[in-house]
Amino acid sequence: MQDLSPELRSFILTLPSVPFLEALLLIHAAPDQIWTAEAIARRLYLQGPAQAQQIVAELAARGFCVSTGDGQLAYSPADAALHARVSALAAIYRQQLIEITKLVHG
Repeated sequence: MQDLSPELRSFILTLPSVPFLEALLLIHAAPDQIWTAEAIARRLYLQGPAQAQQIVAELAARGFCVSTGDGQLAYSPADAALHARVSALAAIYRQQLIEITKLVHG
């Protein structure tokens, strides 16, 4: 099992929730896809589109994606460093799911 670097651990601690984390990894995995809040809600089994819409707005506000006025978004990190952090998280998340979700809940 790979250890979390201090930089990656710090990045994970900035994530507001596990659904946010899951949405981020979902859009990262399909960077050419255009997503709607409804599609994210369905894929992540969220309580409804309102929760997904909040996540979409926050993803855009934090620079992880570009968003249109009608609630669609696409993965487009603000810079290469942010993309590198998300890619590192995606690579290790499946192996350390419990540890990472505990950090987010922390």
